[in-house]
Amino acid sequence: MKISARNQIEAGVLSVNKGAVNAKIALRAPKGTTLSAIITIESVESLGLAVGDVVRAFFKASHVLIATGGMPKISARNKLAGHVEKVIQGAVNTELIIQLESGDLLTSIITNESMAELGIEQGSNVIAIVKASDVMIAK
Repeated sequence: MKISARNQIEAGVLSVNKGAVNAKIALRAPKGTTLSAIITIESVESLGLAVGDVVRAFFKASHVLIATGGMPKISARNKLAGHVEKVIQGAVNTELIIQLESGDLLTSIITNESMAELGIEQGSNVIAIVKASDVMIAK
């Protein structure tokens, strides 16, 4: 499968907690990164998703929010600590390559204005934030 989403992490399914419409899926990558995904019950059933399955979690770089100054109190389930490995600044947006504490790499696209306001540069410690509803799963 080829897809344009920059962030793709292979992970094992730790749990599948079904609700009336959606399910919360807990995932763990081989390097230790943990992710939560919210997908529909229909998607769980069509994928035949079960604990122990190996899946690919993916999400767009533009869906990765960045925080500095420690772990924020925010409703987003996925808050991943790391540091900025590489900065690629464009005319309007900046691409950040973030190495998570686990060693996994993520890409985030933020505005140049946000980068300046947050004081981000190569080596900066950051928290990558991804809403569970932005994490898609392929099997």
